[in-house]
Amino acid sequence: MMHVACSSCVEANRELPEALARIAELGFRHVDLFVIEGMEHLHPSDLACEDGSIAAVVSAVAASGLTVSALNCGFSVPFGEEASARAQIEREFAAMLKLAVEVECSMLTMQIGGRDKAAGREEALGRLRSFLSWLAELKGGHDVRLTFEPHVGSAAEKPADALDLAQRLWPEVAVTYDPSHFAMQPELSSLAETEPLLDYTAHVHVRNAAPGRMQAPMAEGNVDFAWLVTALDRRGYDGIVAIEYLDGEEAEALALRDLLSGLGVV
Repeated sequence: MMHVACSSCVEANRELPEALARIAELGFRHVDLFVIEGMEHLHPSDLACEDGSIAAVVSAVAASGLTVSALNCGFSVPFGEEASARAQIEREFAAMLKLAVEVECSMLTMQIGGRDKAAGREEALGRLRSFLSWLAELKGGHDVRLTFEPHVGSAAEKPADALDLAQRLWPEVAVTYDPSHFAMQPELSSLAETEPLLDYTAHVHVRNAAPGRMQAPMAEGNVDFAWLVTALDRRGYDGIVAIEYLDGEEAEALALRDLLSGLGVV
């Protein structure tokens, strides 16, 4: 059975303790925590400073009574061969792992950044494979699943490229599938084109979207959630479906939860 979660970004207009309390008040039992530099609520560069930030997060999660289903992570520096960038990423990734362990979370989703426009397809995908394989090595023996999200603007934004990357990285790195990043692409005729990605999916993000719009109100979007739940169910997926409406769109998140509940995601 699939279970619904709420991303902390849904309550981006509140401080983290209040955001988590509100998510619990709304009746959610699971939460995805945003740990993306420059976005609410947590910044990896802060967590890596060892100034008590992790302890404060652990305290806020414990007070809320929520289970942390995943950390949605984005580094403060882009991946590169520069020693300084690699060292900073190592520090931040270690902090992410520590936080995951402390809040008993078993899933890290990595945002994979924008594509280098000067790089060709194979070179761009090769860099991503190298980066994600390196993170898998850094993870070591931690009992935490590592995933990547194919998102618009990345080298893996097209379904075929995302699938190629997923197949090459599996099973060390899995996919966090977010249909909004595909549904917003006008040239995509149907989400069914992305179905092979579900064979490599370990976590799911959801919000409605429309051509040219990564986020759309439930009444205006074209994401086929019934198709998604059915396709996941065919594969025996029993993980989390995390609602990820950005910028405090609480009403839209609740409308999507109602829709998912009607489809059997509880």
